[in-house]
Amino acid sequence: MADGGKLNGLPSSNRGVTRSGSDRGGHSGAESSAPRFEASLLENSRTAETRTWAGLDWVSGSVDLWDLLREVGWGGTVRNILGDEQPRMGFDDLAAHLRGFGPRPKSDADANGELVVGKRAQFIPPDATCLDIAHRAFSYLFADSGLVLAADAAGGAFYAFRWMVTNVWGEPAGMIELGGCMAERKGGRPSLRFELTGLGCSIVEQRGNASADHAEPWCALSAKLTRVGGLLTRVDIAFDDFDGHRNLAMARCMYEIGEFDYRFGGELHRPKYQAFEKSHGGGSSFYVGHSSSERQLRVYEKGKKAGDQESPWVRWEVQMRSSKRRRIALDVLTDPIAYMRGAFAALDFVSSCLQRLAVANEVSKATLKSVRRHVKRQYGTTVYALMQMAPDRESFCDLIETFGRDGVPRWMKAGRLTWADVAGTSQCPDSTEENGNGT
Repeated sequence: MADGGKLNGLPSSNRGVTRSGSDRGGHSGAESSAPRFEASLLENSRTAETRTWAGLDWVSGSVDLWDLLREVGWGGTVRNILGDEQPRMGFDDLAAHLRGFGPRPKSDADANGELVVGKRAQFIPPDATCLDIAHRAFSYLFADSGLVLAADAAGGAFYAFRWMVTNVWGEPAGMIELGGCMAERKGGRPSLRFELTGLGCSIVEQRGNASADHAEPWCALSAKLTRVGGLLTRVDIAFDDFDGHRNLAMARCMYEIGEFDYRFGGELHRPKYQAFEKSHGGGSSFYVGHSSSERQLRVYEKGKKAGDQESPWVRWEVQMRSSKRRRIALDVLTDPIAYMRGAFAALDFVSSCLQRLAVANEVSKATLKSVRRHVKRQYGTTVYALMQMAPDRESFCDLIETFGRDGVPRWMKAGRLTWADVAGTSQCPDSTEENGNGT
């Protein structure tokens, strides 16, 4: 898969947005039944004092494999399966070796096999050479970050091998891919692909360390990528308004009065939008731009998506994607807020006020409320009956302890909840109002 394109100003981009519902453009938003937002209130919402955070939430790209191997000191000798010392492969032999794995281009593909889904080949586990490259690449890019490289590899769509990158609990936080004839850039130079999800980004910038310099890891990664021909293919930048002053109604109003309009070919155009109404308690969403375009804005009720139906928390998220026409500059890693504001001029209100740890705590608190509602709905009457049956509070607490088992729920691992946070969720809706009586 080749990486190309001209580096030209602020990047735009997007990929990987699942579409559902209608896709409407033009002024059709004015006919929607969504809540109206008076244009006169727009400026007040832009400048409202509120708890906010902004930063990177997804990063993926590739590096020149030869440049990376030179950086990590490729060469010398290695032991073969018989235990004998032998020199490592040179780049010519290594290129031929890597081409022997993975998918092949379709017969009707471009001459260099660019951007086509390959014919899947039978997966062959990576040999010692490929494993060595993967571990060296992971150490170079993410050493001492708190991320972990999975022991086993799987096959990829373009690359021969895919190693998942996880946190210390084994939860997916990204991946590293290499190998295969479709993983070469123009000129036949092999590439290695990397990806960090939102969880991976938070780990890299040391979300759990309130005293850490959260910008330093991104500056270091940007410098490393510069040395090894790094190209970014997708970057997501998020802005969280925990108090919900900048909500979906505001986004819709901005769209309807033309704040997302753009000029092309001397004419003013309005991008398409998609509106997804609240369903199954997951919150509503409003998208500006198409999933196949270079950039897309997604505004959605993040708190409700996390499980707290009372939460006002709204996330504004710009997804940028490289193309042959325009490439994402590495500077986005060190100044993401400027790139988010540059992607859509209407996002001039974006700024960063809270540490990443605050985002994790908001997610955990929202999920805790959902967990409490579930427990109350399913087991509330049982707990109450046992409490009435117990001769004293100590006996009841002893009984409750028998229900526990060793471990930490997944949703509690990211944030740093205190007992005050737990006690603060005690005002849950009555389960009888939601779904009848509990068990």
